[in-house]
Amino acid sequence: MEHITLFTDILPEEQERMRVCFKVREKVFQNGETIMEYSSSMKKIGLIQEGRAVLYCCDEDGNEYVIDELNKDSVFGEPFLLPSDSQHYYVCATTVTKVLFIDYEHVIKRCENACHHHSQMVSNLLQMTALRSRQQTDRIYMLSRSSTRKKLIAYLHSLAAEKNAGKFKLPMSYTALAQYLSVDRSAMMREIKNLSDEGVIRRNGRNVELLK
Repeated sequence: MEHITLFTDILPEEQERMRVCFKVREKVFQNGETIMEYSSSMKKIGLIQEGRAVLYCCDEDGNEYVIDELNKDSVFGEPFLLPSDSQHYYVCATTVTKVLFIDYEHVIKRCENACHHHSQMVSNLLQMTALRSRQQTDRIYMLSRSSTRKKLIAYLHSLAAEKNAGKFKLPMSYTALAQYLSVDRSAMMREIKNLSDEGVIRRNGRNVELLK
């Protein structure tokens, strides 16, 4: 699937009209600042314009998990992940992050003019939802692997396929990656060293190359 954003195939002048029609709001968040807390109702959609953020889940025991990495053009909000009563989801900026917010009701309710760009945005949103579903399926596959090594290899191959390259930079810190894969960080770093010693990967900081 080609790279789809919320504004794919929507002309710049149409985007400007949509900003008024959809009551679009922009806001800049600092590193560590909470961008959005999920509720049980679908109120708004967020679009990362610049920067990076992380979607966290906190369970009823207070344990926190990394659910997703959000980079430029990533969308988030209740329409993509309806929270359960026992879990709390929130998005937090990990660098200076510029976010565009759109009210969900303005997306699903057609305007009187039945604008083409409105239909195109809904189409883009559905395609992005399908892509997010596939990404979550890939993550379930990673988490289902029986060892830290297998989880790590599955993640690296998935990232290589996403980037369409054998060389890439990890999009998150090693601490965040351990959280993302639900493994012990020390055990994960030992496996990374083993993979490097065995010639499976070459690593320099967060820059990784798959050799086998």
